[in-house]
Amino acid sequence: MISASLACGGATQDKVVFADDFTRGLADNWHAVSFFGGKTEYTVVRDGTNAWLHADADKSCSALATKLNFKPHSKLTLRWRWRIRGVAANGSERDVSRFDHAGRVFVAFDTFIGIPRTLNYLWANTEKPGQFLPHPESGRTRLIIVESGNARAGRWVAEERDVTADWKRAFPGRTMPKIVGLGVLTDADSLKTHLTCDYADIELTAQ
Repeated sequence: MISASLACGGATQDKVVFADDFTRGLADNWHAVSFFGGKTEYTVVRDGTNAWLHADADKSCSALATKLNFKPHSKLTLRWRWRIRGVAANGSERDVSRFDHAGRVFVAFDTFIGIPRTLNYLWANTEKPGQFLPHPESGRTRLIIVESGNARAGRWVAEERDVTADWKRAFPGRTMPKIVGLGVLTDADSLKTHLTCDYADIELTAQ
């Protein structure tokens, strides 16, 4: 299912501003975002009535993202499921020369000049969940450690994040700007290794 603005039930009357469960394949609104080096391969996998996005990074680094365009609400909630095969051996969240990650989900925000500010929800290699870290190369990007290590590798893990609260903690004193994108990124170019991640049921709702 792909949705841009569907109302859903419940006492809070959350509004679904984006949702994709990949049951219809990889829709045209998803686009590759290339950086340097080879591209990570993103394909939809089906198992009966279930479907998910499979990311395969072989010494590569690129994202898959969809454009959004809406003003911030009083509360934004991001939900998704993911599954990794394993984290990057000797990978790091602080050293750019070892900055490879099996799983990353990000939300991008509008900026007038330069690259967008982003919140990156990370399946970390070593850092503990709950931490907010700067990107080792960009002051506009914050890393939010959601999962870490291999203890939960090989199984599906469901996540839910309050994006509004995360923005306030990541960029204190700054008003949240317009949301312009959402995406995933699996990369293995720094250590020239091979990492995979499955992403499913990505949903962004607003109150």
